[in-house]
Amino acid sequence: MTWSENLDEETPAYSIASTTNSRLRVLAGPGTGKSFAMKRRVARLLEEGVDPAKILPVTFTRVAAEDLHRELVAMDTPRADELKATTLHSLALKHLSRNHVLQATGRTPRPLNDFELDPIYSDLASFGGKREIEKKIGAYHAAWARLQDDDPARVEDHRDLEFEQALVSWLIFHRGMLIGEVIPYFFQYLHHNPVAEERCEFEHILVDEFQDLNKVEQEIVKMLSDEADVCVVGDDDQSVYSFKFAHPAGIQDWCDDNPNADDLELTDCRRCPALVVQIANHLIDQSPIRTSDRELEEWADNGQGDVQIIQYPDLDREIQGIGDLVERLMGAGTHPGNIIVLCQRKKVGTLIYEHLKGRELPTKSYYAEAEIDYEETQRRFAQLKLAADPDDRVALRWLLGRNSANNLTGGYRRIRATAEQSNLTPWQVLEALADGEITLPFTNPLINKFSEICEELEAIRAILEESNLLGIVNHLFPEDDDRWEDLRDVALNVLDAEFDGVDDPDLRDFVAALSYAIAQPEIPSEIQDIRVMSLHKSKGLSAPVTIIASCVEGVIPRQPEDDLTDQEKLEKIEEQRRLFFVGVTRVKAEPAEGEPGRLYLTYSRRMDSGVARRAGIDPARFEYGEAVLNASRFLRDLGPTAPNPVRG
Repeated sequence: MTWSENLDEETPAYSIASTTNSRLRVLAGPGTGKSFAMKRRVARLLEEGVDPAKILPVTFTRVAAEDLHRELVAMDTPRADELKATTLHSLALKHLSRNHVLQATGRTPRPLNDFELDPIYSDLASFGGKREIEKKIGAYHAAWARLQDDDPARVEDHRDLEFEQALVSWLIFHRGMLIGEVIPYFFQYLHHNPVAEERCEFEHILVDEFQDLNKVEQEIVKMLSDEADVCVVGDDDQSVYSFKFAHPAGIQDWCDDNPNADDLELTDCRRCPALVVQIANHLIDQSPIRTSDRELEEWADNGQGDVQIIQYPDLDREIQGIGDLVERLMGAGTHPGNIIVLCQRKKVGTLIYEHLKGRELPTKSYYAEAEIDYEETQRRFAQLKLAADPDDRVALRWLLGRNSANNLTGGYRRIRATAEQSNLTPWQVLEALADGEITLPFTNPLINKFSEICEELEAIRAILEESNLLGIVNHLFPEDDDRWEDLRDVALNVLDAEFDGVDDPDLRDFVAALSYAIAQPEIPSEIQDIRVMSLHKSKGLSAPVTIIASCVEGVIPRQPEDDLTDQEKLEKIEEQRRLFFVGVTRVKAEPAEGEPGRLYLTYSRRMDSGVARRAGIDPARFEYGEAVLNASRFLRDLGPTAPNPVRG
């Protein structure tokens, strides 16, 4: 199949695929076929004989990268199997791991999972409690994500340079890196090495979801494309990552910086039924700060679709109602993989997930690090990391401190000081303590923990000698245990995707791939389960049945922080409008398959006050141990074609 086969020359998709302009911007609304157009563009380049190693497709998720590769292979595109699509984060990690880049940055690109941050809160407790340290880390990331000319005053007031120095010192000693540091260190390397080979490695760069990149990420793309043709694709109406410091102005102003670029739009929504297109257009058009007047166009073949808005008396009955709805749909023939449940609060989403699992419905949670919510799962995962790398100081630190209120910080501080003064590793200091070669006050609990860790690692290493990576997975995460069922699935997927056919695969490489898969969870292409996730996670997905739960004030939108200016609060609210727009437009009509495209917006009037507090929800008021909730303001903005809410 050639790149132009069955492609109408009068369509924007043909123009996107065929243009030879060295600069191209594509503004593409949800469901308008941008991925299709990008695949055809890559296919044309390959058919024209461009070396696949010289083409860099940058996608927002690893699954999108895999889909691009698979579909090009299915088209029988020449050398498609050699193409390496990637996320920008994966590209940065790969480059940071090169020896000459390691020397230049002085940092070890070993990202921390969320649970591994716990010892940092204890070891740096002199700077405040967990919440305060989280804010300081957030300010540190904000300073990284913005360039010096991007109003640094917005973050400088919130920074604590003494804390940042202590944090970086901790990370350097433990040979770790925060997830949010990976991109900035790659930027630093490229910025200070304008003649580095990495800056002229590619001839063609294609970037999806450009509006969700922060300014530093967009600058990385610019530096990588000094000598390359570049195509950026995105939609400022779907910019929803301000917490990652996304810079939607980058795609809005892109043609100003590239005046000779081709500028194309995709507006025909081939995904959603007509009613969903209508309410999505009305919703996004109500934004007082929106800068464009683009509208999605209805696709006649998709039909009207089905939209229902349902309020329940309380959260328990909302969850029960979602379970009843899912069972009815499945009983009528809907495949569980065609159902997604979106909830912007993990605490509430997890309750929905557990309820569906309790009904024995095939369900999978895609909240970040959901696979390692259980402490025992975290312990086994940390053991695996330490077995792969005995000098994994982050894993060792976490294991030493587990089950202690303060992570045994006092004794560990002495171990770290001894290691730094003697040029030893923490493991070597602990060995010397265990052997009685040295003594340090208040370290006996750590020595006991160390002995337990050594015994556990010996068992893992013995299995590795007798078996393979699958044997390790079966040992640490055996079947039929709910605590690590999801982690086991991820581990098996990583084995299949990245190590199938690899002779003598390295345990360290497997653990690195597994760690990244947990920190940046992906939805596999072959879906067999009901998917439960946040609205953010649904970007790039579609499903014939989409349920958006907890459509209440305090969840979507969440109340902005009090210390923000009025303009900043407005921007926060309007980003959540765009997030709701993203959720609504996940609905996919498949009339030929008997799926008209169904959207269910559910919400409850009350919930337990404890659940509300744990989920970080600001209710209208508290009353007799319950939180009283108001419907989301965004439901009022769905327009005249939206159905009236009904009682669940």
